[in-house]
Amino acid sequence: MKSILLLSLPLTLAKGSQKPIVESENAAWTLPHGANPAQIDKFRPDAQNQFKCLSSPYTIPYSLVNDDYCDCPDGTDEPGTAACSYLNHTINPLPGFYCANKGHTPTYIPFSRVNDGICDYDVCCDGSDEWMGVGGVKCEDKCESIGREARKIAAEARKLYEQGVRAYRSLVAKAVLLKKEEEDKIVALEGEIVRTKGLVEDRKRELKQIEEEEKSKMATSGGGKGKHGQLLDFAKERVKEMKEKLQRLKDEREALQGHLDETEKILTTFKEEYNPNFNDEGVKRAVKAWEDYLASKTSPSTDTLDFLTDVQAMLFEEVNWEEWEPEETILDDMYAIEALLPPFLRSWVHGQLSSLHDWLIESGVLAHRKTRSSGGSGTSPKVQKATDALANAESDLSSKESELSRIREDLSKDYGADNVFRALKDVCTEAQSGEYTYSFCHLGRATQKNRDGGHTHLGDWTGFERRLDDEIEEEVLVVKYERGARCWNGPERSAYVYLRCSAEEKVLSVAETEKCVYKYVATSPAVCGSGDGEVPVPESQDEAWSP
Repeated sequence: MKSILLLSLPLTLAKGSQKPIVESENAAWTLPHGANPAQIDKFRPDAQNQFKCLSSPYTIPYSLVNDDYCDCPDGTDEPGTAACSYLNHTINPLPGFYCANKGHTPTYIPFSRVNDGICDYDVCCDGSDEWMGVGGVKCEDKCESIGREARKIAAEARKLYEQGVRAYRSLVAKAVLLKKEEEDKIVALEGEIVRTKGLVEDRKRELKQIEEEEKSKMATSGGGKGKHGQLLDFAKERVKEMKEKLQRLKDEREALQGHLDETEKILTTFKEEYNPNFNDEGVKRAVKAWEDYLASKTSPSTDTLDFLTDVQAMLFEEVNWEEWEPEETILDDMYAIEALLPPFLRSWVHGQLSSLHDWLIESGVLAHRKTRSSGGSGTSPKVQKATDALANAESDLSSKESELSRIREDLSKDYGADNVFRALKDVCTEAQSGEYTYSFCHLGRATQKNRDGGHTHLGDWTGFERRLDDEIEEEVLVVKYERGARCWNGPERSAYVYLRCSAEEKVLSVAETEKCVYKYVATSPAVCGSGDGEVPVPESQDEAWSP
């Protein structure tokens, strides 16, 4: 009986709707093509079988929904056609034609691609975007196979991602250990530096003490200031004093000679220019005296010239005082014995005495003294040994201080989140791209290698920054390599490595995005700790959406 009553009710076919709309609040109703089930209440007709535009205060008959004509100012009456595709999203709140894609991932396709006679399986695997059959095109539902393949790929990506996360954790653990090692080195080096500074001070005191001892030996030993040595020192001082006095005498003579020459020049001019017709007796006497002076003046004698030459030679002559240094008196008498020995014994005795002499110097009994034949530095072995010990201690201190400075600088560097890149330092990755092989080393250098083996420096690591990766439309971590070799007639080369999360270090692609600027796309577990590159597994059920 109920079914008979329903059949007797008047029916109205809504153009573009999926099923007839019964003009009764109890009648069945179907959501229009292209509408998201999450908005079912917004697309349901009211009691008067009217549709209210979603974002504008207009109401239209429900028969105009999906009639391929834009009736609502906001275009929401055409969720399943391309009639309102000319409206942008600031006007039309609908994101596009909703593809349910049962068995795969629900999504939206732009209105401009709806009912265009093309099966857009990359978005609408169920073929629902071509529901009007324009041009006789009928798109079968391929969501089951496409979804199965997509889930397989996504599962593999998820597996790689999860492996990357585990690898990331391992890298972080390694980085923590490496950082701790560096911090422990700092503590150890600080202690070693304190001890080495103390050692340097000890070596300085030892050297000073030994030098004073050597001076004392030189003053008291037979090889030092005996009568001969004291007389030699006296002669040195007297010669130095006489040279200084002789130099002053020479300077004074040259000054007086200059004054005399100037006076003679004045008097000569006076004699030549005075007027003899003036009866000035004083002037006449002066002229007469000048003439008598000139008549009696003689040239410097040979003896005088020789004296001046000798003075000049004496001032510039250097005495080789080493020739007059006394021999060690301790061995003088022993060496004198050689003259009394027969020739066949003389050479043997001389060798034995020389060995004894060397042993006394090495033992510190005699102070070392440079001889004309030795060409030595004049430093005793004991002093030289103490000097070398001080130099070694100072060199060791400088090396430790430099190492401490390097480690402190290293600890202050940015090694990324959780210091993860510290564990990858100097790990290199390369890939072939065209005729070149491109490589980069973490925290090191990026390089382009030619087929002939030549290398081009693309840049050294300068830091990190975040940039948009256009290919995946996500912001990723970028490793910067800058200040590379300068291009011919261009800028310095630089390379930027866009990293995506994966369990392995791998270069996916390299492109020269602008002159001498290279973009690497690579994978690394180092970016798996912050969600970079995470790939969600597609869901088979419908996803709710609401604007």
